[in-house]
Amino acid sequence: MERTMLNITHRDRKINMWVREKIKVTNVIEQGRRGKWTWVGHVSRIRDNRWTLRIITWKPYERKIHRRRPARRWRDELDDYWKGTIWQRIAQDRQLWKQHAEIFAQ
Repeated sequence: MERTMLNITHRDRKINMWVREKIKVTNVIEQGRRGKWTWVGHVSRIRDNRWTLRIITWKPYERKIHRRRPARRWRDELDDYWKGTIWQRIAQDRQLWKQHAEIFAQ
């Protein structure tokens, strides 16, 4: 679609980064990760007992263990990034959270 917007084909031998530079389109995956980061930071700063905060901290009681690989949860990315630190506490500091947002999105 992006190449069609510029009226070029693969035969013109232009790389994708060049095409995106010309169109000035942001990467959708990067935008999605940045949006997730800001949402999680916002929700973890909520003080009352709303369902969104309960969803972040909820762990299922007893689950049947399947023989297949476990499904990847959205918070697994955050746990991998912070590697053992409690990211809910770090999210309380807005400035520190915003500094890590750019690193996480890349």
